[in-house]
Amino acid sequence: MDHAVVMAGGSGTRFWPESRAHRSKQFLDLTGGGPMIRETLLRLFPVVPPERVWVVAGRKDASHLPPGALGIPKSNILLEPEGRNTAPAVAYAAACIARRDPGAVVLAAPADHAIGDLRKFRAVIRKGLRLARDTGRFVTLGIPPGHPSTGYGYIERGRPFPGSVKGAFEVARFTEKPDLATARRFLRTGRFDWNSGLFLFRADTFADRLRRFLPEVDRGFRSVFRGDRKGFGRRLRDAYRRMPAVSVDYGILEKEKGILVLPADVGWSDLGTWHSLHEFLGGAGGNVTFGDVILEECRGCLVRTDAGVVAVLGMDAVVVVRSGDAVLVCPRSRSEEVKRMVEEVRRRFPALA
Repeated sequence: MDHAVVMAGGSGTRFWPESRAHRSKQFLDLTGGGPMIRETLLRLFPVVPPERVWVVAGRKDASHLPPGALGIPKSNILLEPEGRNTAPAVAYAAACIARRDPGAVVLAAPADHAIGDLRKFRAVIRKGLRLARDTGRFVTLGIPPGHPSTGYGYIERGRPFPGSVKGAFEVARFTEKPDLATARRFLRTGRFDWNSGLFLFRADTFADRLRRFLPEVDRGFRSVFRGDRKGFGRRLRDAYRRMPAVSVDYGILEKEKGILVLPADVGWSDLGTWHSLHEFLGGAGGNVTFGDVILEECRGCLVRTDAGVVAVLGMDAVVVVRSGDAVLVCPRSRSEEVKRMVEEVRRRFPALA
């Protein structure tokens, strides 16, 4: 059967001051549609039923994960004792799924992306699940690039892949975030897609590659699931303490041969910065506001407030965010640097980070 794993362990510090240590990005309402994790789950439910959707998050985020609000069984909410990047997170979920459904096919998806075209998104996910099931290969979704971004990884398409599922390509190579000249060259070739971070696999395929490429993680989870339920929490904590922090991309996909990519023109955004949120919601020249905001002679601004009134006069392309006891003001083009600012906040005002 088909399953989905939503990875919800990130922090999203570039969305400070709304994203804090006690409230990560994926639990924020950034688009007006509710918490991002809830939006992610709702877009998956028509493809994978709620009883086969899983969430992996940090134990520190348990208060943001009420099963009733998420719409999935409590047993499908997996809490990691500490963050170890995406490979242990997916391995934890894949091990739980395989014990319930050894023939499972799994979609792994971040909790904090936005999708503009839900119909196309669900159609390409269905194709990906079929392709992973039929071939036993890893399948990734590639996003047609809209501009030469230096903030995304890239996937180079190789030969078209023959078979009953049309539109797939062999992956020629993955490239991490390139410099601007390289990104421009990639776009000119017409062979590169942005790496969406969504991938699909058969549970038995993942288990085999985990043993081969990440034996420390594999041994850790074997020890976790060996024994009675009573000692499970202790074994999980001990295993995580010994595990390397490693991503699925670096630990498995970059070492794997025969990966397939499905181009997915679905209106995707990773919503990584205030700038990308503005682009997703408002386009280059429009203003985007949340809360009680007054703008005069402003263009291309993103302004949010959770209390009180924020008034902005005669500004272009700025971000102004008031959240609780902190305020951020910066040029929209420099919102990538908010992460650096948070480090300074953490040093000088740790309670506000």
